[in-house]
Amino acid sequence: MGAQGAGEPPVVDAFGVRWVLDVAGLGPALADRLLGLWERAALPGVTRASVDPDEAPPYVVTWGEDGLVSIHGDDHRLEEDAVPYAVSRGLTVASIGRRVGTCLLLHAAGIAAPDGATLALVAASGTGKTTAARVLGRTLGYVTDETVAVESDLTVRGYPKPLSVVVDPDAPFDKAESSPDELGLLAAPSPLHLAGVVLLDRVRPDDPPSDAPDLPDGPVLEPVGLVEAAVAMIPQTSALLRMPDPLGSLARALTRGGGPWRLRYTEVEECADLLADLLRQGDAAGGGCAWTTEVGPEAVVGPEDGVSLPPAVEVRALAPDTVVARAPWRHALHAEGSSLVVVGSVPLGLPGVAATLWRAVTEPQPVSAVVDAAVATLGAHPDAADVVDDTVRSLLRTGAFVLIDPDILDG
Repeated sequence: MGAQGAGEPPVVDAFGVRWVLDVAGLGPALADRLLGLWERAALPGVTRASVDPDEAPPYVVTWGEDGLVSIHGDDHRLEEDAVPYAVSRGLTVASIGRRVGTCLLLHAAGIAAPDGATLALVAASGTGKTTAARVLGRTLGYVTDETVAVESDLTVRGYPKPLSVVVDPDAPFDKAESSPDELGLLAAPSPLHLAGVVLLDRVRPDDPPSDAPDLPDGPVLEPVGLVEAAVAMIPQTSALLRMPDPLGSLARALTRGGGPWRLRYTEVEECADLLADLLRQGDAAGGGCAWTTEVGPEAVVGPEDGVSLPPAVEVRALAPDTVVARAPWRHALHAEGSSLVVVGSVPLGLPGVAATLWRAVTEPQPVSAVVDAAVATLGAHPDAADVVDDTVRSLLRTGAFVLIDPDILDG
């Protein structure tokens, strides 16, 4: 792709949204560099003249006054070699803004088999997504190193952006950009469909033993409970709670290919065969565990999602006639005897007895009725009252329950 000015600016696709990448205001060398980095994401044969400006607005990168570079209307003081990463980051954020509420946006790398089956490899920023994409994309199709967008029918939107590689481990936000072609990564096929979601858990040799239990020889791909995986996943999504069915969308994705899955490894180079096998399983692996969701009375909030947890309540003991209730909640996911409850914007994982009690307290109830509900569901136990007392106090401390009778509060 030659320097801009010789032809129309390219139209790039970022997981289903289009931009006209306009770099005419840059010098020829930097313009050429940016166009080369984004060539894999450019739509062949699509030009600015052939698209609706509302569907493919301009994404303008230009030098402004006082040596500043303007990126999509925002001015930055950057050295020239820092511009490509700033463009990559800015275009990604702007694209997420256009897709909020319309699809499941995972902070994940994506790799694909020749038939379009795609794995989303989920990890927090700086913990291995780009490395996984860079290594695994040599033998599997490179989908993205940043954002995997999953539609309601579980199709995946590609985003073959330039890869953002940390140059200095002591400066994790100082990243250099390399194109997929420069790194020798294979092109992903089209169309793409989700085959599974894998939580990346890299164990470093110098991790403390308590944080990094010994691995068997080689990497391990292991199943994870759905609620446990969902709690871990929610921070690695964008605007999940603005979707019409947030926890249902997340559960459908996580249970693809028999998941959820966690990959524990030291070096991603050792994981290619395991992940290729998972891709080959495809739909034969089944749909994972059974699950249900509920929508709470607080599900609809303002676009800022600025809802906080109720204050934690610490109590010494609960009298049988003390009345407790669920805190205002937005969404819940139930699977395998556990529950995930979103209170405000905070996901609370409730295991075992805690999940049973939360599900039983559909309206304010005295603790004695909660004990009866626990016995009816779980069976008689000589310490039922004490177990319920401990569990309800835990639910009060985490903010999942609120106290209706305030007389027993500490202090």
